[in-house]
Amino acid sequence: MCAGVSIIFLMARLILNCDLGEDESLELTGRLVSLVDAASIGCGYHAGNPEKTRAAIQLALAAGILIGAHPGLPVDGGRGTDLPTVQEFRMLLEEQVGSFQKAAQSLGASTSYIKLHGTLYQAVEIDKALADTYIEFLKKRTPTPAIFALAGGRFARVAEASGLRVYHEAFADRAYQQDGSLLPRSDACAVLTEAEALQRFRQWKEQGALRTCDGCLIPLKADTLCVHADSPEAMGMIESLRRWL
Repeated sequence: MCAGVSIIFLMARLILNCDLGEDESLELTGRLVSLVDAASIGCGYHAGNPEKTRAAIQLALAAGILIGAHPGLPVDGGRGTDLPTVQEFRMLLEEQVGSFQKAAQSLGASTSYIKLHGTLYQAVEIDKALADTYIEFLKKRTPTPAIFALAGGRFARVAEASGLRVYHEAFADRAYQQDGSLLPRSDACAVLTEAEALQRFRQWKEQGALRTCDGCLIPLKADTLCVHADSPEAMGMIESLRRWL
């Protein structure tokens, strides 16, 4: 077998989002926020720094788009192989999301959603204890922010069942496996070219099914579509997707 923008208003169409405030230049950040609907901004730990986080929030606020916190493992790139303990994960969330929300508030911005980065994004799909910790953390926030989670994934279903607002996320620039997970970045085919991404996107919009790395089609519904700022052809890909959307 093969900040001031309403998320509810944007849900009339597919939300185009981008991971920002990491290692891209601020000039590129500024160009990208003018094209997307939502910016998932690094908290200054897995990439970037607190100053870049603040600058990215300011740029997103000026562009009038949704602002999301993007916490990750405090290792190079946020893609470590070792998962945190429950206690470490709870402390990471408190520290990173807390500092992000404080920075956003000081700039007059609100945090509309949270999107885990890299290893953590995948960890809550497979580790029940970490998933439960994340849900518990989210429910304690006032107001409770929305979350972006893997479309078709286990965590999105569990989080929705717990009463959280979840926006199901697909990835324009990443290859998929048959089980709906992303092909690991260690694979040479993990990141799509602009041409590959656009061809797959058009087919997905027409058929409601996404082509996997081995040529199969899997049904997939999503509320938001991500392009990573560090993808080699990110700018052209986002410009093309914006025209399509």
